[in-house]
Amino acid sequence: MTEQFSIVCPIRDETHLIPITLPSMYSVSPSEVILCLDKGAPKRVIDTIHETAKKYNAENITHILYVDRNPEYRFHQAWVRRSGFLKARNDVILTLDIDTVLNPKVKNFFNLVGKDNIRLVSFSKSSYPISFRKSIAWIIQRLYYHESFTGLYAFSKQAWLETEDVSSLKKIPRGEDTHLHKCLTRKYKALFVAGIRNVDFRPKESAKYQYMMGWNRWRIRKTPFWRIIPSAFLYFRPYMLVGYLKARIRK
Repeated sequence: MTEQFSIVCPIRDETHLIPITLPSMYSVSPSEVILCLDKGAPKRVIDTIHETAKKYNAENITHILYVDRNPEYRFHQAWVRRSGFLKARNDVILTLDIDTVLNPKVKNFFNLVGKDNIRLVSFSKSSYPISFRKSIAWIIQRLYYHESFTGLYAFSKQAWLETEDVSSLKKIPRGEDTHLHKCLTRKYKALFVAGIRNVDFRPKESAKYQYMMGWNRWRIRKTPFWRIIPSAFLYFRPYMLVGYLKARIRK
């Protein structure tokens, strides 16, 4: 097992989720947990972090990082998360959103980062309450296993610093995790670990979310049209198709 690793997690105003998800981060025994908040974050959020850290005797490893807005970044979340990455003192970093409950089994795979040219390992997630799209994804993954990528992943900080194209990152309106994955995998390997029940507590998808997903599938991934069509229909994401087509038209 990797002896030392950092966790980086952005938080906005999800006070109700902190007592549920933060303890799961402590359960995987990180050497530090960096929680990235906007400057001027709600006091209740800060108090809840301190209360939860104290309850689990994790005050010494829990660090709050206050992040100013950076006008160079179109997508604020991209800057917030990377501020945490830069602050992390370990090469192996696990990053996730505050709506995710970690399964302790994920820590058994951190040692793969750095082996056989692998520099990123991402993990499957299940949703609660169970959504139609997640159910379809679960069935497809078992009928036809394929490499995937989620916003829950461990990676090498050194490989990230070496490979990410910061100039293009600053321009994207969404999909900062996809951007990191794409840049890193141009040189190194990534691994997807399915079958571990990490739980996502915000499975709903808005029309805007789907639209930006489609936009990024072309602008960042350059996904071919023949792969977008089945994804849009199988997962019932009509706005993803709209976003994808507009991104291609406006290129």
